[in-house]
Amino acid sequence: MSVLPIVSKVFERFIQVQMNSHIVHFLSPYLCGYRQGFSAQHALMTLIENWKKTLDQKGFGGAILMDLSKAFDTLNHELLLAKLNVYGYDKNSLKIIHSYLSDRYFRTKINGKFSSWGETFQGVPQGSVLGPLLFNIYLNDLFYVIDLTQVCNFADDTTFFACDKNLASLLKRLEHDSLLAIEWFHNNYMKLNQDKCHLLVAGHKHETVWAEVGEAKIWESNKEKLLGITIDRTLNFDDHVFSLCKKSSQKLSVLARISNYMSFDKKRILFKAFVESQFAYLPLIWMFHGRKANSKINHIHERALRVVYEDNCSSFEELLKKDGSFKIHQKNIQSLAIELYKIKNNQSNTIMNEIFELRNVSYNLRSQTDFDSGLARTNSFGIDSLKYMAAKVWDMVPNDIKNVDSLHIFKSKIRKWEPLNCHCKLCLNYVPELGYINVAH
Repeated sequence: MSVLPIVSKVFERFIQVQMNSHIVHFLSPYLCGYRQGFSAQHALMTLIENWKKTLDQKGFGGAILMDLSKAFDTLNHELLLAKLNVYGYDKNSLKIIHSYLSDRYFRTKINGKFSSWGETFQGVPQGSVLGPLLFNIYLNDLFYVIDLTQVCNFADDTTFFACDKNLASLLKRLEHDSLLAIEWFHNNYMKLNQDKCHLLVAGHKHETVWAEVGEAKIWESNKEKLLGITIDRTLNFDDHVFSLCKKSSQKLSVLARISNYMSFDKKRILFKAFVESQFAYLPLIWMFHGRKANSKINHIHERALRVVYEDNCSSFEELLKKDGSFKIHQKNIQSLAIELYKIKNNQSNTIMNEIFELRNVSYNLRSQTDFDSGLARTNSFGIDSLKYMAAKVWDMVPNDIKNVDSLHIFKSKIRKWEPLNCHCKLCLNYVPELGYINVAH
């Protein structure tokens, strides 16, 4: 981490705004890190939704997760300036960037003793304002080298994925683009840890497969963590949710032990910060988990509310009303509604517009939904997908909320809206002799 003076960050901000206004037209729509309107959730959504669409048609989805070593510290200054020149920045701009990157020194402190100073000849200052933008510009042409796959990228996490009806063809496509990526990393002075790359393959098959990534032979994994989310080849995300439940349960136990010595306000703040927040990271990715995982989430949520309100008599629903909040799954539906509002009002990015298609018909139909849910052939991959869920959720949102003029107003209203009559598997009720069905509230 670089120690930078505050004054320099003020100047960096001015330069960043001017540079960004020019380069934004050249950046890949799938480059999700350090960009306004993009997030890790958007990066993962393009992978997961494409996989589900193919798996719903009995195809295969595969991905190679690549591990870069100290990506921000390996950027070659001369090559970065050359790329800036190609993107159209003039000589005066290049001189400013060269001056910004040059004459920086570092040293190491071990056991109270300092090493001698060394000059930095590569990398961007971490903790700076300009660093992330320069990294994005440096990485951008990788997206135009890739030929047969797509890229799920956020900052220095780069994953190549593809979908195919044929397993052998899928693996060949992944291997082909992996070689292209390895060559690009080598030519751009970035260090790839081939031994730490991982292979994920989703789809019904009877054998364990492998792929060649450069000189390394990689066997497929049952599950891997990508951008903080545990993804397994069945895409049910139960392992990830159980891990969240374990962490939140541990923090809740600590809160319960000290709750007698704290005021109500402090308990509620700690509950929101350390327990409920566990389920706030990329919720649209893992929201289609199983009923058992959902019951565990609700159980922890209920325990936490009993600790905060010191109430062992009220039901879970009564505790939620007392807290003025909703179940975690209902909050996830609210989050999806916010994304849909952005798409409907042209405030979203390319990734979201590709996943969620607006219907464009000039005549009246029985169903007047704004979003096309497509055809769903299976429950696990077709119905349990954001694309299919979008039309259902948007139809649930009241018209007085849908038609507000600004995103800010929509968010404030949607956070107070209770999603009822949801048709997803987690909201079905069990009726003896009939099974799980939707019961109107």
